[in-house]
Amino acid sequence: MNIFSLIPGNFFSILASGNREVYFDALMLLNEYLKQNLNIPVNDYISSLTGLLEDRNFIVEAEDESPGAPDMPDAAEGQGGYSPNAKAHLILKRIVKTGWADREILDGSFVEIITPRDYAIRMMQLLDEMRDEKIHEYSSLVFSTYSALRQADHEQPREYYEAVLAARRNTETLVYELKSLYHNIRSYIRRIQEQNNINELLENHFEKYKPMTDRIYHPIKTMDSFYRFMAPVRELLVKIREDEGLLAGMRGRAMTVRKYDEEEAEAEILSALDYVQDTYALIGSIINEIDRKHGVYTKNSIEKMTYMMTADQSVRGKLLEIFKAYASALSAGKPQREQLCETMDSKLKEHISIYRQQFVDGVSVFHRNPFGRRISGEALEIADGRSFSVEAMESLAEQLKNVYPPERICRFVESFFDSGRAVAESEALPINDDTDFILLILAVARSRERGMDYAVELQKGRVNVNGYVIPKMKFSRRGGNAVPDAAREKDRG
Repeated sequence: MNIFSLIPGNFFSILASGNREVYFDALMLLNEYLKQNLNIPVNDYISSLTGLLEDRNFIVEAEDESPGAPDMPDAAEGQGGYSPNAKAHLILKRIVKTGWADREILDGSFVEIITPRDYAIRMMQLLDEMRDEKIHEYSSLVFSTYSALRQADHEQPREYYEAVLAARRNTETLVYELKSLYHNIRSYIRRIQEQNNINELLENHFEKYKPMTDRIYHPIKTMDSFYRFMAPVRELLVKIREDEGLLAGMRGRAMTVRKYDEEEAEAEILSALDYVQDTYALIGSIINEIDRKHGVYTKNSIEKMTYMMTADQSVRGKLLEIFKAYASALSAGKPQREQLCETMDSKLKEHISIYRQQFVDGVSVFHRNPFGRRISGEALEIADGRSFSVEAMESLAEQLKNVYPPERICRFVESFFDSGRAVAESEALPINDDTDFILLILAVARSRERGMDYAVELQKGRVNVNGYVIPKMKFSRRGGNAVPDAAREKDRG
């Protein structure tokens, strides 16, 4: 959706005008009325805005003026012939004109009210949050995710659908909080480089950075530790994903609540489960990067404070001060920069004699490496037309045949029936390492080949055997054959 098909083109013009500070305060006043009242009477808002303009400098612009407007009382006082009350009416008219709000009559009365538009309400809330320098408290997002899933698992299975949606919302907010914290720390690191006063550094650290870490960074590392709840959350998600009956109940709940069809409900549920699982697999790297940036800030801050408190007063220290003055001159205006540079150049030439020094050592004289010319020749004929990749695949297949021959696969399957069982279930398969896992894969893949004396029946679902997730299956002997003892002894040898 194109955002400017919803927001008028001149929506932000009031925040770019010469009176932007006055318009900002007028919007914040409207936002305060919105917090306290359901309906905002025009007269009440105009009265409060008039009081706000009593000691403010508001220059009437061409976009603000509207000659002959019936809702703008005439007044011959004030700047440009407008009184504070008239200016308040001009501001409200400009707010309505740019699409921030509408004026309408309250139902069942003759009271005129101001109705902010939905996108304007969100924008005013954003501006209000940006001007507020208070550090927001961190919510226990990881614990909330775990708590919602665990409660649904133990007490309210019917609420699994809502728990999964809540887990996704909490995870999205968590990622946003972590990324905001990461970039906020980067901004504090940049401030260290820009500040050259010990008092500014101390204020930046103890009054701004430390409160932020105490309220956001510290809870993430302690009471709402991601590493503490990561494993239980992922286990609950895996349980949901593998339980078809549970997924069916969630689909039914989604179809009832959201009026989905079955396909849309399943897509939403699986998307939420996959998002939370994938995100929890990556959050650890984000937290590690935050830890690294936190360490960089602490190191740079301490080093800068130490340097500022023990500034060198020798010639070296004074030269450093001169270089810093040059650096500050670069950020000044052009006339001031040129004057400062000329003054410093004259002082340096007057008091310091600078000479150029050169020397000759053992590597000063050397011979350059000769450059060879590339000569074009005839291309060599390829003896075998097969590509390297084909040969590599054939070689790999041959190696696999030698390492895992059919006899070894049969002996591996025969070990399933050592206790005299005729059938071996997935849960009882002896999978102890990666070699057994590879043999199991080959046993299933080659079960239909001639000479294999066993049969495999695949079933729905998966099981976890000694850390390996495998499908549910059933192995059985085919015709009662068994591997001879001599072959078994050979394999053990």
